[in-house]
This record gives sequence, structure tokens and C-alpha cells, in this order.
Amino acid sequence: MRSYFIAAAIWALALGVSQSASAADFPVQMPATQFPSPVYNWTGFYAGGQMGTVLSSAKFYDPTGVNFAPLDTPIADEATGFMGGLQLGFDFQTGNLVFGGQGDVSWTTINTDLADPFSTTTTLYYKTVWLASVTGRAGYAWGNILMYGKGGAAWVHNIVDVSDTAFSLASANETRTGWIAGGGFEYGFTPSWTGFIEYDYIRLGTASVIVRDPLAGSMPINFEQDIQMIKGGINFKFGGL
Repeated sequence: MRSYFIAAAIWALALGVSQSASAADFPVQMPATQFPSPVYNWTGFYAGGQMGTVLSSAKFYDPTGVNFAPLDTPIADEATGFMGGLQLGFDFQTGNLVFGGQGDVSWTTINTDLADPFSTTTTLYYKTVWLASVTGRAGYAWGNILMYGKGGAAWVHNIVDVSDTAFSLASANETRTGWIAGGGFEYGFTPSWTGFIEYDYIRLGTASVIVRDPLAGSMPINFEQDIQMIKGGINFKFGGL
């Protein structure tokens, strides 16, 4: 019996050594190499499109006090419409800070009549045809999320008309300069494609506009206008990393 247990022990030991040797024949599996996720990079030129809603607040003054309203008495109106356009810009990122510049141009559907409350025969009309801006941008990025502010110069082109039973139509085209300030949120869907939502305020102040009629001649108008926009759009970044 004792010899039986000794033989069994020798057989078990030999089997263990054999299994250990077999295991040693297989290569040790190394852990998979972990590569860091690429960091989103906002640096680069971009171009895209935008669309949204626009609110124009306007006031007309008669500097003479004899044509359509008493002196220094405004005829005010607020008009809403849609806008759509294109933008082109460049961003440079250092750390989490992003700096850049952008130029854009948009066309609007703002088109409104203002009835003269002081004269039932007089109607004032204006149409905002297009607006443009050149701005600087500065923001803070969390990976592919960017919060930014912007500011710069703005231009707006209007058609202004005054109609009255005393004359056919006095009309003028005017392009004026003002300033723009705003801010927004931009999200990078891919290294090259981003989407944004933005609010902008354009301050134009008061400008003197001369409308002309073939019969009545020239008529001065003081025209004050401010514009607010809420818009969204997409950008394609060239050489996105």
C-alpha cells in the first residue's frame, strides 16, 4: 500500500511538472497598449452658413417739424424677420483660450410700413436689405466645446421711402456703420465640422437720410435703428485636427 501512495505521489508530481512545462510554451499575453484620445484643436480657417431671426427697432424723426411729424417727435416701430448668410473666419488656440476673427454678410426679410400718427396721408417705409460685420472673437474651450464673445464693426443697408398725397414717393438708399457685440456657444461634431448658436446686438444710432422726390425735391429724415439677432449655423474647418 505504501508503495502505491509513493507511486501515486511520483505520478502527480510528474504530471504537475509536465503541465507547468506546457504552460511555459505559450507566450505571456501583454496588456493592450492604451493610446490617449486626440485633443480637439480649434486652430484653423473655417467657412460656413447661418440663419436665424432678427428684430429691428427703428425711429423716424422729422428734423424740420413740417413734413411728417412735429419737431423731435419720433415715429417708432419694431419689425421682425428672418436672416441668412455666410461667414468666414480664423481661430487660434493656446491652451484652453481661443482667439480669432470673423467676417460675415447676411440678407434679411425686414420690410415694414410706419403710419404717421400726425398725418393720415403720410406713410414711412423701410427695408433692411443686408447687414455685414467684421469682428474679433475670444473664448474658452473645453475640448470640443467653445464658449465665446465677439465684437467689432457692423454695416447695414436700408431702403427708406416716404409717401404722401402731396408727392408720389421720396426714396433713398443708405448704408450706415455701427458696432456689434455678442456671444455664443460652438460645438465640434467632428474635427472639421462645428455647429453654433449665437446672439448679436447691432447699434447703429441716428443718421441723417435725404429722401428725394421728382416733384417735392429733397426731404431730410433722421433715422435711428438697432438690430438684435438670434442665429445658428455650421462651420467647416479647413485642416481640422
